[in-house]
Amino acid sequence: MARVTFLPDHTTVAAAVDESLFEVGRRNGVKISTSCAGKASCGLCRVVIVSGEKHLSPMGPLERRHLGNVYFITRQRLSCQTRLTSDDAEVTVEVL
Repeated sequence: MARVTFLPDHTTVAAAVDESLFEVGRRNGVKISTSCAGKASCGLCRVVIVSGEKHLSPMGPLERRHLGNVYFITRQRLSCQTRLTSDDAEVTVEVL
């Protein structure tokens, strides 16, 4: 099972493949801002990828609409669109 650490609280939780960071966080009491409940229409659920990006789904068109093409500078993703792709993933994200 994958593990995700949410900063700044250092909350580490188990997660399943194809689960979004938003779903993992919400299920475990991590406060992630949203007004669309994870449908990628508000852009509020941003997180910064600190480590483990190779275990995450690539950025899709809904994310690009909100974030543009500056991931390599900001390291921001929408947690509702970012899914785990590996059972042995160790991912760390910072909730904004």
